[in-house]
Amino acid sequence: MNNMQSDNTQIILSEILEPLRMAGDAVDIYFDRADDREILSPFPPGGITGRPGKNETLPPEFFKGFGIHRLILDAPHGRLSVSEEDLKTIFENSRVVEFENWSDVKDASQIWDNLRRDIIHPLRKRDVDFVFYLGDANNKLKFKVDEFLDIVCDFSGCGRVTMIMDERNVDDLLEMFYERETGADISILPGLPEKSRTVFDLVNIEHLIAGSFSEAVFFYKQQQFEIKGPKGVDTSMIKRSRFSAGYMLGLLLQVDISHSIALGLAVAGLYTEIGNKPDTKNLIDFIEKWIGELESLTQIYSLK
Repeated sequence: MNNMQSDNTQIILSEILEPLRMAGDAVDIYFDRADDREILSPFPPGGITGRPGKNETLPPEFFKGFGIHRLILDAPHGRLSVSEEDLKTIFENSRVVEFENWSDVKDASQIWDNLRRDIIHPLRKRDVDFVFYLGDANNKLKFKVDEFLDIVCDFSGCGRVTMIMDERNVDDLLEMFYERETGADISILPGLPEKSRTVFDLVNIEHLIAGSFSEAVFFYKQQQFEIKGPKGVDTSMIKRSRFSAGYMLGLLLQVDISHSIALGLAVAGLYTEIGNKPDTKNLIDFIEKWIGELESLTQIYSLK
């Protein structure tokens, strides 16, 4: 990491602290629920209690049937049986929709396209975050992957779309869409930032997060953003679900995507360090320690 990247990371981390402090108990409530598949957002506009609604959790069949991993709602609108009218109410009150790995859900493209076309798009709602994962595309047909990417793009008309990939996903897409079609040798691309930029140019989405937690996470939206994980954390043990919990906390706090990515790394690192659910205090302490490490690094560079 060069000095400029260190300085940028320090600024981003420092800017995260105030929203965390202002959110108060809501962050702790979120962490208590973070492993649930259906989460009632403790942040405005829903607030801690949310708007009136049936306080029944959504059945497992809902998540399996629609290939949804996690749903964050402003109000509890679950039903014991989910009708089409209930679906409209559920997605009208959704803040974040996190899908399962595309490769793991049978007929995922058709299911998600129907969901978007028949339920979500008619709501004319644009303040939802949709989070997608490719999964293992190595044994998938190219036209099927292409179809999935088109559907992800279509969701951009219904809200903000983020695709999160690991380095294997990036390599699979490069081989499938770039190397095979152009004959170019992807091995000449020197590193993950360059490979991720090439993938970003291939897929028409607003946000792409790609990386390995042992190296870095990258954000693209007309620009490239790079951030190293916190020092001293065994990042090889970090699970994607922990990063996602922090990333979606940033979405609920309505901070910038770069700040949400930093929160994802912070929460994932903290989970790994303490071995259980974090709270507001130890998250703030962890971020402050991370800032201190970066300040020390900056001082070292300034002496050279």
